[in-house]
Amino acid sequence: MSLVKCASGAAAFTLIHLSDFHHCRPGTAGPDRFLNKRLFSLLSWRLRRGREHREEHLELLARAVRAEAADMVAVTGDLTQLALPAEFRQARESLSALGPAERVFAVPGNHDALVKVPWREGLGVVSDFMAPDSGGGQGPPTFPTLRVRAPVALIGVATARPTPPFSAAGRVGAAQLRRLADLLTETARERLFRVLLIHHPPLPGMVPRRKALTDAAALCALIRRCGAELVLHGHCHRLSRSQAAGPAAPVPVLGVSSATARSDHPERRAAFRRIRIRRGAHGWETRVQEHLLAGPDA
Repeated sequence: MSLVKCASGAAAFTLIHLSDFHHCRPGTAGPDRFLNKRLFSLLSWRLRRGREHREEHLELLARAVRAEAADMVAVTGDLTQLALPAEFRQARESLSALGPAERVFAVPGNHDALVKVPWREGLGVVSDFMAPDSGGGQGPPTFPTLRVRAPVALIGVATARPTPPFSAAGRVGAAQLRRLADLLTETARERLFRVLLIHHPPLPGMVPRRKALTDAAALCALIRRCGAELVLHGHCHRLSRSQAAGPAAPVPVLGVSSATARSDHPERRAAFRRIRIRRGAHGWETRVQEHLLAGPDA
């Protein structure tokens, strides 16, 4: 397949956004690993999702991402399908193919927290890709996480947590919201371009209730009070553009399709976005370019 490019622009700082790898390795695990919610996710994969996701698509995107030589790459969750150790090892390979950990920044998705997994077998495998500038310890990082690559502040928000069967909902939580308010205020004081990375879309109504962010209203209220320059999310498996209310102007909210998706619909086909950011004479200027795999008839 080839890549089709839409729109164009130029700026000083280049940020790439992609999401939702959904690496699936069920054959590596014994039956006892599926005596939980994994069984439902495996059935979904066998009945539908296994036909919709192709890892070779991610390999093509990774080559294109490396060619961009971006300043940072943001990955907004669902690295795995079943949260199995072999899937996290494959996710590490895929993240490494995008660039070194200091230039690739990820947050977890609901599939990465499908069930409780020992840290060293799960997200600990990719912890350096989620670590803040302050460094990671021996256990999970404290979210939100922060990486500053002037003039940009990347703020990672974790919404993933185990939920009952048939639920793919997420939650930020009160403690994380308090820390996020402090980070947004501090980075605004430093006159940085603040980018929130989050798996679940922050706006109500973008996904069905069982897949939604349960405290989306609280997060939107925080953004309305503290502001941000951009929000990037995954989860929806489609290219989308929305906006959240900010203190002075609307905040762009951009969703991206799954990086392994095959689809006849361009908005659901494997893709990444390139975002170029610079400080202009009258404030921030951004240019967004969508790179997506060509369809079957191209």
